[in-house]
Amino acid sequence: MDNNLMEGQSNHGEAINSDLFFRSLFTYNPDIVFFADKEGVIASVNEGFTATLGYSKDEIALYPLEELLLESEVAKFRIIFNSALSGKIEHDNTVIVQKNGAPLEVEIHIIPAIAEGRTIGIFGVFKDRTELNNAKYELTESELKFRSLVEESSFGVFIIQNGKLVYGNPRLSEIVGLRVSNTSRDFNIYHYIDPEDQAIFQSIIDNLMDGEESIEQSIKMIQEDGNRIDVEFRVKKVLYHNYSTIIGTIIDITERKKAEELNNFLVYHDALTELPNRRFLNEKIEQEIIISQTLQKRFALMILNLDRFKYVNDTLGHSIGDELLKKFSHRLKNQLGEEAVLTRVDGDEFVILLPDITNTDQVIDYAKTLIQSIEQPFHIDNYELFVSTSIGISFFPIDGEDYETIVKHANSALYRAKSKGNNNYQIYTSSLDAETYKSFTLETDLRKALKLNQLELYYQPKICTNTNQIIGAEALIRWNHPEWGMVNPNEFIPFAEETGLIVEIGKWIKETVCTQNKAWQDNGLPAIPISINLSAHRFMEKEILADISNILQKTQLDPKYLEIEILESSLLDNETMILAILDEFKKMGIRVSLDDFGTGYSSLSYLQKFKGRIDTLKIDRTFINGLSRKDSDSTNFITKMIIDLAQHLHMDVVAEGVETNEQLEVLKELNCNAIQGYIFSKPVPAEEFAALLQNSKIKVETAPKEEVKVTENRRKYFRIDLDVPLKASMTLTRILGRNVELGKAEVLIEDIGLGGLRFLSDIRLTVHQDIVLEFEVEILGNTVKLQGAVAWMNEISYGIYQYGIEFLFHDNAQADLTQIINRLAIALRKNPSPPDSSFVKVNKFHFFNVKK
Repeated sequence: MDNNLMEGQSNHGEAINSDLFFRSLFTYNPDIVFFADKEGVIASVNEGFTATLGYSKDEIALYPLEELLLESEVAKFRIIFNSALSGKIEHDNTVIVQKNGAPLEVEIHIIPAIAEGRTIGIFGVFKDRTELNNAKYELTESELKFRSLVEESSFGVFIIQNGKLVYGNPRLSEIVGLRVSNTSRDFNIYHYIDPEDQAIFQSIIDNLMDGEESIEQSIKMIQEDGNRIDVEFRVKKVLYHNYSTIIGTIIDITERKKAEELNNFLVYHDALTELPNRRFLNEKIEQEIIISQTLQKRFALMILNLDRFKYVNDTLGHSIGDELLKKFSHRLKNQLGEEAVLTRVDGDEFVILLPDITNTDQVIDYAKTLIQSIEQPFHIDNYELFVSTSIGISFFPIDGEDYETIVKHANSALYRAKSKGNNNYQIYTSSLDAETYKSFTLETDLRKALKLNQLELYYQPKICTNTNQIIGAEALIRWNHPEWGMVNPNEFIPFAEETGLIVEIGKWIKETVCTQNKAWQDNGLPAIPISINLSAHRFMEKEILADISNILQKTQLDPKYLEIEILESSLLDNETMILAILDEFKKMGIRVSLDDFGTGYSSLSYLQKFKGRIDTLKIDRTFINGLSRKDSDSTNFITKMIIDLAQHLHMDVVAEGVETNEQLEVLKELNCNAIQGYIFSKPVPAEEFAALLQNSKIKVETAPKEEVKVTENRRKYFRIDLDVPLKASMTLTRILGRNVELGKAEVLIEDIGLGGLRFLSDIRLTVHQDIVLEFEVEILGNTVKLQGAVAWMNEISYGIYQYGIEFLFHDNAQADLTQIINRLAIALRKNPSPPDSSFVKVNKFHFFNVKK
């Protein structure tokens, strides 16, 4: 002990007996403390030793110290043991073995034990590295033996006698913020106690002096530089020579308190965005239900999803995805008032609680504002990300009077919003419409489609513009669903991408295409390249090259007969990687086609970077739809510019979505290389395509549409052809014997008779007598409800379907319809769209495009 402390003791009238003092420190130290002789045999241990390691003092007496160590630690220990015997203080980390055989990682501190000028052994301390601060700190045995142990302790040690500090170790100085040890007799510990906690600290001292033996208390201290810290005091009163002496330890628990506060925070908050979490939301909704019921008020729940967030995560990495979520939540928060509660409940799902809602429009305005704010790009690192959101809304108590119902209905509305497309909000209604119900069942059944062999490939030929020769084909996946019939990829591929099933499906497509093409060639059919579509996500995956190489090797297909179609947007991210992948495809002999050109973000000049790497350019159908002999300045001009530039860069050009002779003739004049579209052939099953390939050439479809022949052959009753279609609502009432209650979708009725009707829809249904539809239509002031089954179906344009319905009558329904049909036939002679009827004068195709 330094001179200042010794003088301090003198001034208080009586010295503390050193031997008893340090023996107390030895006995009550919470660490593992021991004395071993020069041979390394344990002679004495403290209570911490027996309590931690499980040995009794009798068991450990004369126990070789080395046998406590892991065998791998013995050699290292001998070095520091011998060093300590030579007079040095040693520190290291090691592993000791408890009586139960469990290893324990410890810090070991060894000092030489010197008596009468000679070394008689060593004193050592094992400090449990995992629970360093959990044991109680008590006094050790004697000043001679354990001064170094106290001086080097990781916690502050102090001794107070007669109200004065008589000892403080260096760690105490560090805790209060002194650069050097200055805890002498002039050290005033009260100076460092937070003023708000000084009364607490004084009560600790008073209680000890009044007879309480030991106290533990957490308080705040102020360091020398003014920084506030949290500390934990552990103090004990001992009696020496009739003097009450307080011996204590002090631990800086600031970081531990921060960790505890963080843990408490994370119980009700999300770690990434720091928004309230699902637990917080659950309790908040329960509270809001009670408040709203008591005060007879309403509140709204909005559930939001980031559309295709998984794609961003998988393509650009989780760090970009995490940053997007933080920026997304920040932008949402900026759009909400103080009364709104924004929470993140899972992944890319956020929930907003809007209390005290007076009207629905208030919530709709919120939804529109949020969608508009999300439409602005997010800038993260070097990426400019355009994302969209879907919002489902439910109201209390209209849509549910308990937590589970109100959340379930908001989720139902969210699902409906996602099925309607990007940046869409939907308010909960009690029934799904037919389209949403179909989407729901498709997503549910998709996981088992591959296992049940429900997926198959259709092939649409690519035709040489000048010779009508088949020069290639595109493979298009279809799903033969047991309820919905043949399902197009745009109806289920988005689900596959969101769930990750696209990887398994994509591999199946590549392998099936290569196997089928090789089989056709082996059977003597003309060898042509067949293209498959790769999403931007799949195109960027590292294993894509190896996967394709393995499939080509397995199927023995010449790589030149495989063509990869990538979307224009695929070229925008990570140009270096894109170029490298395209170069590898070129080395492998695989052709690459750029699909949907003109719909993305690139300019024509952007193609120059990919010269020699892109073999074919496909002009999107939106340009083809606009081609006309009357349009010589806009669409025709742009299309010609695309064709000329592509051919200048030695790329072939394919026009997709060609449906009319006029479009074909314009494309011939513009010198387009190849045509793909319904004018030659719609996508057909493998067997039908093989027959087309056998003939080698395809004639232009100039005959009337297929559906005309179908309708003529199936009519049993007189039909009224409507020059102006009737707008009707359609719903599903039964599917494969199962009754369903769904909402309604708008359709256009083209003709109607006693036996059935013909209608147009943008929903793809299956031809099945056990799928029953119900139509509701206004005819001459009468609301007419008709039920029937789909007798035939034909896709007359991309995404537009024509159906024939065979009526199912109950009771006097057919007689009632007969009267209405007769009246309608008479009225139509005077007016193609009689009043008091739901006739709509609109282009049929435009009607569904606007509806979408």
